[in-house]
Amino acid sequence: YSQILQDVLRRVSKTFDAYFRRLSRGEKAGYPRFKGKNFFDSFTYVQSGFKIIGNKLTLSKIGSMRVHLSREIVGTIKTCTIKREVSGWFVIFAVEDEAVRLPHSDKAIGIDVGIENYATYTQGEPTPNPRFFESLQSKLRVAQRTVARRKKGSQRRRKAVLKLRKIHQKIKDCRDDFQHQLSTRIVSNYGVIAVEDLNIKRMSRGILSKQILDASWSSFLYKIEYKAENAGRDFWKVNANGTSQTCTCGEKVKKKLSVRWHHCPSCGLSAHRDSVSAQVILNRAGLNPSGANVNRLDYAFPENPLPNL
Repeated sequence: YSQILQDVLRRVSKTFDAYFRRLSRGEKAGYPRFKGKNFFDSFTYVQSGFKIIGNKLTLSKIGSMRVHLSREIVGTIKTCTIKREVSGWFVIFAVEDEAVRLPHSDKAIGIDVGIENYATYTQGEPTPNPRFFESLQSKLRVAQRTVARRKKGSQRRRKAVLKLRKIHQKIKDCRDDFQHQLSTRIVSNYGVIAVEDLNIKRMSRGILSKQILDASWSSFLYKIEYKAENAGRDFWKVNANGTSQTCTCGEKVKKKLSVRWHHCPSCGLSAHRDSVSAQVILNRAGLNPSGANVNRLDYAFPENPLPNL
């Protein structure tokens, strides 16, 4: 279909635009590589060429097929993307719809993401880190060794690669489900949400790179951000510099990463370092529209805001 071919050219144009943009910034940029038809896992009908009535989807130049809709389609459909994943074929509709505002809430929360606990809050129990990649790492190693022993181009190698891809897909699905549940719960219960503006790309180059990439903080914070915008919540990204080395009273308390407990010699506060960091993050979000710094946000906190999943 003509629009599918146009969308492929649009993808190529975006790739080269990004390449020249990185060159103009003086960044390291690899020249775009040619991708054959076997590397494409999706194609898009941009404006027309598709029609869905009930559970029957009709695609131009392809035909009609039955689909299982995971939820009701709300809004005006703009694009239709057919995507191939390891578990089968999926259809993705991009729709235009009005934002759904949640009832106003004066509750506020500061969130400190970490590795020991996935998220720690200003009050309430922290959310444990599920460590999806590490929990399935032993199965991944077996599957990877199986692929390495198979002859390249053989049918047995293709089957071994399929098993390996299914494990990676399971990790991705579990992580997305966990993040969606947690982010929805946060946005539903709080009117003001404050997080750190982390440079996750730089942090993932250190000794804890595997644990940081497994946590996927960037994806989690992005989910909170777009859900908060859609729900009419206030979302703040504050400066992350020194949040774990500062007390709620403003005193600098230097400590190594291995020191998990915070003791302030100035005000006498003794608490877990992540809980203190969450409060410092919320305090840093206390900026009114004129830019004046407010020492502390005066919001009401529930006793148990976020039970563990």
